[in-house]
This record gives sequence, C-alpha cells and structure tokens, in this order.
Amino acid sequence: MSQSAEHFLRRLKSETQTDRLEAARYFASHAAANHESALRDALARERVHWIRTALKRALAKIVPNAEFVSAEVSVDRDDVPERFAAQVYADALETAASELIHEVEPILGTLRLAAEGEIQNFAESNTGRNLDRLDDLLAAFSRLRRAASAPKSEEFSLDEAVQRCIQETQVPHGIHIQKAGPLQCIVTGDSSLVSLCFNNGLRNAIEATAAVSEEAKKPPIAVAWGQTDIDYWISIVDSGVGFKGNLQRAFEMGTTTKEGHLGMGLAIASQALGSMSGKLLLAPNTRGVRFEMRWPKLAS
Repeated sequence: MSQSAEHFLRRLKSETQTDRLEAARYFASHAAANHESALRDALARERVHWIRTALKRALAKIVPNAEFVSAEVSVDRDDVPERFAAQVYADALETAASELIHEVEPILGTLRLAAEGEIQNFAESNTGRNLDRLDDLLAAFSRLRRAASAPKSEEFSLDEAVQRCIQETQVPHGIHIQKAGPLQCIVTGDSSLVSLCFNNGLRNAIEATAAVSEEAKKPPIAVAWGQTDIDYWISIVDSGVGFKGNLQRAFEMGTTTKEGHLGMGLAIASQALGSMSGKLLLAPNTRGVRFEMRWPKLAS
C-alpha cells in the first residue's frame, strides 16, 4: 500500500470533517480492492452527506455493481467550515463536469461526423467553426474536472516543472522569459495541478506582452519560484497591456475580455490551486499584471 494511501486511510478516522472529505475524495479516484474494508467501515460511521457520497463513489470503483444504501442526513450550510464548503463545492464540480462530458461528448462526435459528410467545405463553414468552439468548451470542462479532482500528494522539483512548462509553451519571437529561483527546489503537491495553473498564467502573460504596441523590443516576462516556512509559491510578472476587466469577477466562469476566449482559464487555474488548499492572486501593476500562485506545505 502506498504511503499516500495509508495517510488518507488514517484521515478517514479523523474527527475533522475536512480531513475525512479529503480522504474520501482521494479514494473516489484511487480506491483499490485492499481498501474496501476500511471504506465500508468509514461509510458505516459517516453522517455527513457529501463525505458519504464520495465514499460511495470510492466503493463503486472497487465493486461497480454494488449498491450502498443507508440513511442520509442533511448538512446545515451555516455549520459548514469555509474550507469544508470549498471541498464540497470541488466535489460537486468534479461530478457535474464528469457527467456533462459523458453525456455531451458522444453527441458532439456524432454531430461532427454527420456535418462533415453533409456540408461542403465543412472546415471553412460556420458549422465547422462552431463545432470547433464546442470542442474547445468540452476540453475546458475536462481540464476543470481535473482541476477539481482530489489532488495527489507527491514530491517533485518545482524548478524542473516550471522549466518544462516553459519549454512546452510556444513563445513568439521577440518575447523573452527571465527565470529566477532555487535549483532542486523540492516541494510537495500535485505537479499536474501546479502545471495546469502555471500554464494558464504564462499564456496570459505572453498574450499581454505580445499585444504591446509596436515596440522593437518587448518587455521581458519574469518568472520566479521558491518557498517560505509555510508555503510554496510561483509568480509570473509581465509588463504587457494589463488586465482590463473586473478583478472581482475575474475568476468567475465565462468572464473574459478577450475575443474568442471561453472565459474559463482563470476559473480553472483557481480551482486547481484550491484543490490543494492554495490561492491564486491576480494583481495589476502600473504596467502589466502579477500572477501569483501559493499552496501550503503539508503537515508532517
């Protein structure tokens, strides 16, 4: 049994609701046959609806045809701690995104297949362009589902993750990225969620810098990383055209000031960090924006 699984098995017995929900969400994605007994015991003890739901999903992963029936109790929203409420939201978001993808993906595929055979110059048609946009939307929901899923707890090199993301990003000619941070910066968290969030911030910085009026030399983008006594952090600072929208609504689904964008990037990035109990900060400067990611160190 992996160390992370043992860690979450212990948390299933915690008196703290947030610990039990995090553990139940972990097993909803990573349950194995040898976890069944512990999960059944946890379900028998549990009285919080959303934790019970996650435990049932974990057991259904092991025993797909079984039914787990027991009396449910309601949760009074006023009695739910903020962090617990955020994880309940993430659990509901992951479930809703999964169901939407499951239902819409085959319909969209069938529609595209039929349209390609019935419409001349399909790729250049309005139908083709709108179907491409629907594909992009479905891909965004897939990223949202990943962002809301139970995070993996793993050690990884933060500087190597940042370098890899930069190398895999198409950076237009004339835009330079300055990097600063410790080498072999070993951190704990979910590297895929960190990369998901970082990639969004980097793309936004590149677009903002590229949009600066005809300057012979574009201002550089500064990427830095590190850690404090309590958390890990990454910052991306650009001197581009700046953020022109409403900061209060920047992280809401569908909010965008860019033509052709779905307005889900910042919402997905924020959810990715939120799944690790982290925070995403967007701070306009005199010129450009600071995009800052922070997530806490795990208690030993």
